[in-house]
Amino acid sequence: MLQINRSSLVIENNLIIVPLVTLTVAITVLLVNYLLIGVAAIVISLLILLYGERFLIGLIIVTLLTIVSEFGSTIRLFVQITNFSLLGFLFFKHYGFNFSEYPKLPRTLIYFLYIYYVSMIVPTIFSQHFFAGITMIVRQTIFFIIAYIFFSFIKDIKYVKTIIISLIVVSLIIALSSIYQFYDGGFNLVDVALGMRHRIASIISNPLKATTFFILTIPLVLTFGFSNKYKDNKKIFLFISSILLIGLLLIISRSAILVIFLSLMFIIHQLNKNWFKKSIIIMFILALLFFLIEPIYDSISLLFKIKIGLSQRDYFWEMAFNVIKDNPIIGIGPGSFSYEVFNYSPVLLDSWPGRVIIDLYMATEGENPSHNIFLKFASDMGVPGIVSILYFTLLYFKIVNRTLTKAKGGNQEYYLIILAISAAAGSLFIRGLFDSIGILTYGIVVNDLPFWLWFSIIIFFYQQPEEYFNSEEATGKVLLK
Repeated sequence: MLQINRSSLVIENNLIIVPLVTLTVAITVLLVNYLLIGVAAIVISLLILLYGERFLIGLIIVTLLTIVSEFGSTIRLFVQITNFSLLGFLFFKHYGFNFSEYPKLPRTLIYFLYIYYVSMIVPTIFSQHFFAGITMIVRQTIFFIIAYIFFSFIKDIKYVKTIIISLIVVSLIIALSSIYQFYDGGFNLVDVALGMRHRIASIISNPLKATTFFILTIPLVLTFGFSNKYKDNKKIFLFISSILLIGLLLIISRSAILVIFLSLMFIIHQLNKNWFKKSIIIMFILALLFFLIEPIYDSISLLFKIKIGLSQRDYFWEMAFNVIKDNPIIGIGPGSFSYEVFNYSPVLLDSWPGRVIIDLYMATEGENPSHNIFLKFASDMGVPGIVSILYFTLLYFKIVNRTLTKAKGGNQEYYLIILAISAAAGSLFIRGLFDSIGILTYGIVVNDLPFWLWFSIIIFFYQQPEEYFNSEEATGKVLLK
């Protein structure tokens, strides 16, 4: 009898959501004329009716990050309108206009937002491309609102797990679509390594965007897979890890593989010092085999393009330095690179490196291609930009350090989640030395939302008192064995 009452309560609480979902998706069906979307609307409404808003939040995350430009602008537009409408509805359903009830952000993060907006506004005022800067500021503001709404939904560990599962699902979709494309297209890794075919990223054609998902989720899933805490589900986690690792291998991103390795080494060091020492020894032996056995060296060098060095990144870095030399104080302004990129090219555009610059310009629609987040901020926003990104980097690791300190020795599950997420998201700052995507790209949702979802979880735990992490499950036992 109690179970029936609970089910009835869940259905009653979520009845108000169903008409909105049905209406918004029905409008999409009428305008886009996709029958499958109509069927999906019915299925989604039933699932929301049964499982509530956490399912809806997860669905919004998955569709926002997988229905991208490769699906066509019409579908993407209506998916975004539907999702943004639902986000706004859920937020006001919980908080309305009672501003005092809105979840608070850490004061240091608010200071960063002040600094960041000053670093965008001042260069924009003096830029030759004023409206391009205004566009970037508006887009970034919309993105921060979206990120804040997701943060506001995190009330307890159930919502944390909803976000985690959603991002893992997105990573699996990307990996499986890449595997299918690899199989269906008759690809082989040698062709990809030799540049005879594009790297395989499937539904997200930009491989740098796709690898962000793997960087953020692989360390987390592997941590769960090898932890005693989740020993009953170990096979499932290791199976998921295998799929994600195959997806990463098909994209062949050296920077992603490097930072995932560093994330895992940091996690192992924090959980089990003996494992860490053994891992160092194993890595040393593998390195010797790599350099001493010629067939292994040749195969790995070919696959990961070791012999070609920086893959033209040095040209993009030189381009950024040229911009900084001419605009050292306030840069050229956010969004201005698309207008100035060819004025600062360090090579002839008719050459091979020049064609690479042109191809990247077309693929990114004129985004700053500096391939280094610090050079990007310096070239776009000068000294204020450098101050803002350095401040945010220090802020991130300060929050992480404080959160890990509070969580250590407490609830194992919470600690594992915080440790894995912190290491994975923190590794994007290292990746930022080679690829500027994934943290702050003026509000491009697919680029930045994964990082800010992870950061939102960290902030949620950061704001909890130490007592929150203490429970009867807390133990000082080794978490890996």
